[in-house]
Amino acid sequence: MKERTLVIIVAVVLLLAIFSPLVFMKNPNEYNYNNFKIQKVPTGWATWAYKGEQPYFLQLRHQPRDLEGIEINSEIRDLVLSKPGLALTIHPNRTSRAVLGAMDIANILGRRLGLFGIQVIGATTKYANNATQVITCNEIDEHMNVAWLKLGEETKVSLENNCILIQGTSEEDITRAADRLIYNILQVMD
Repeated sequence: MKERTLVIIVAVVLLLAIFSPLVFMKNPNEYNYNNFKIQKVPTGWATWAYKGEQPYFLQLRHQPRDLEGIEINSEIRDLVLSKPGLALTIHPNRTSRAVLGAMDIANILGRRLGLFGIQVIGATTKYANNATQVITCNEIDEHMNVAWLKLGEETKVSLENNCILIQGTSEEDITRAADRLIYNILQVMD
């Protein structure tokens, strides 16, 4: 009887030793960030935002942890949400990499999802073709904000004369700054 009890105890201890890492192991592709679930997806990272009870599955290119070092002006969220329109403008010679940042902002803030319902306009800072509007920071008015996605000496999101500057040291960094702005507006990041 003692031998059988000992065998059962050893078997239970071995099973616990084998399966305990599975119970306590965390998925490195999923975590909580300021009470938002962040999950790795094939195209980047995703989170969920809610408007009332309606969940929205939102995909971005970067996770919040990778954007913590990007400075953002604390007044920008309220400014963006204070007007019904937002023009996203970019130099016409930028590649599609920088344009991806503008597209991510438009997808989340614009009317397509219904999350914020802002009328988002794509534009360039200089003439590109007859189909694209030319909009600069001089076109800010009571109905429309302007956000200029541009290259600069540092990666940050700032304000200059009420113009939102989404700036990166490279075109990839412009997309990082754009994601930083989105996470700020969603209140995933401060």
